[in-house]
Amino acid sequence: MAILALIFSGCRKEADYHPYIGENSELVYETCSGQFDYIWKCISTGYVFWDVDDTDWDAVYEEYMPKFEALDAKHDAGETIEASEIEALYKEAMGGLRDHHMNVMVRNPYSPSDGVIRIRPGLIEVETRDYYIEDIPSSRTRLAEFLSGLSGLDSSYEIESAEMVADDPLYYFYCLIKLPDGRKIPYLWQSQAQMSLYINYLGEPDQPGAIAALIDRWFSTIQNTPREELAGIILDNRCNAGGRVPDFNYVVGSFINTPTEILKSRCKEGPGRLEHSAWTPMIIDPLDTYHRDLTAENIPFVVLTNLYSISMGEMEAMAIKNALPTSYLIGERTFGATGPLVPGAIDITYGGPFGDINSMEHFVYTATFETMIGGQVMEGIGFTPDKTVNRKDYNGDFKPQIDAAIEYIQNVH
Repeated sequence: MAILALIFSGCRKEADYHPYIGENSELVYETCSGQFDYIWKCISTGYVFWDVDDTDWDAVYEEYMPKFEALDAKHDAGETIEASEIEALYKEAMGGLRDHHMNVMVRNPYSPSDGVIRIRPGLIEVETRDYYIEDIPSSRTRLAEFLSGLSGLDSSYEIESAEMVADDPLYYFYCLIKLPDGRKIPYLWQSQAQMSLYINYLGEPDQPGAIAALIDRWFSTIQNTPREELAGIILDNRCNAGGRVPDFNYVVGSFINTPTEILKSRCKEGPGRLEHSAWTPMIIDPLDTYHRDLTAENIPFVVLTNLYSISMGEMEAMAIKNALPTSYLIGERTFGATGPLVPGAIDITYGGPFGDINSMEHFVYTATFETMIGGQVMEGIGFTPDKTVNRKDYNGDFKPQIDAAIEYIQNVH
């Protein structure tokens, strides 16, 4: 789609130097230090956030190369190298990187069958936040269970209709909230941003068709409910793990009248750490399929976020906030993984994911693009809502964030 072309245009330039990047790179190491050296060089060349990441990457090499070499010496002396030893070093060396999409996966070079070692810098950081909650089972599953049992939120409002379509890990939930004065609030929860894919199955009888029908019901209710009956709308992006960039066309394009810039993006166009392409704006056009001018009719658009609103789950929220004057964000500061990923994009950019965990004993999942929303790069930070309602203050309950959304809509007009 055109929206992707806007992101990908004009990144890579020709250079004599061939970067240490790309999924088709050859295995070039047999030791722990060789593995670290290779991955360090790949990140040095292809990491897109060196302009905002304050990690001293050269100092990391100087400090940790001797420690990985010590593991090699230990192996040469006949001792066993445990995966936990390798994991501890990678966690120290790379756990502070700002890319919250990043997933460093390696195998023990001396015992690859031991399993995959994983380092997630984003998870390491979010666990330090004062509102962090460790959910077992996952937050997504718990939210799905809460919404599945939703029949009435409070004595002052009721649920007129509700439906969930589940295809784990994907969940979509629609309900129509009815206020005491009779006005209605169409509510949609999406655990992933995939509506631009599923809407293509509208009218088909299988599971994708059921998801498409539910999404269509939310949009159609917004589109067709008379203004005096429509109090506002809610899009719930809590526990949204991310998804498709073209979804911007729906959650923003359905509610604007003129082409609107929602963010800027850029990538690595050369091997130097600060060799970026120019910032390229992403422009969203009004959507013909669904359309209602929320601004002209002063219709509140509330987006719910939490710590586990990740990637498109959080970028959607902030794009809506910047593009639509009647929008309002409620919940928690988001995860902070705002850089789109495109595996295999070596022909486009010097950056992005590299390696193959099965044939090369490493794979590093890292952002291909850097984004700027509202004039700021929010990677590793996340977006702070207009009204903060932390689940931790309510013993992990999901309900107070919905209550706050309904209260806001009732009080706006």
